[in-house]
Amino acid sequence: MSLTNTVEQKSMVNTTAIFSKNHKERYLLKIEWDKSKKSLAIIMTFPSSADELIFDQTTMLVRNEAVKNNFGSVSIVNLFSSINNESPKPDKTNTSVVMKECDNADVIIVAYGRSTSHEDEKKAFLNALNEHYKEKLFTIVDSKGLPFSHPLSPLAHQWNIQKLTIKKD
Repeated sequence: MSLTNTVEQKSMVNTTAIFSKNHKERYLLKIEWDKSKKSLAIIMTFPSSADELIFDQTTMLVRNEAVKNNFGSVSIVNLFSSINNESPKPDKTNTSVVMKECDNADVIIVAYGRSTSHEDEKKAFLNALNEHYKEKLFTIVDSKGLPFSHPLSPLAHQWNIQKLTIKKD
């Protein structure tokens, strides 16, 4: 078989996962493929058990959309670090990792989804993000024009990224 009409494409992808020692919390899942492009941090509510080798549907969608939107890396972080949603409270390690990734990101997307659970924590965290990263904050808007879409939302499978404006109370 002749390969004269083919093109071989290769890429190097580095993936890093940071967990607690007992693997009950995931603080970061970072995927890098092109350091010359902008970096993205996406903040959701809870992590999955996805790691540096095995992705779930959400992490695959996030990576694919990051590539399609011309980013060179994505840091997936969450408001809460508990993989099994056992302790839905912010912790210092998680907050430190989230802020570090936001410091290093060119763009930050808040993609909590529109569940009404943990509203107080979401609001407090958004206010803190707005205080430090106002110019970098964006959200995924669904086909109905609603913000804060989660990447798995059927209405947000093609990302429409818009600037996030947070009104002070």
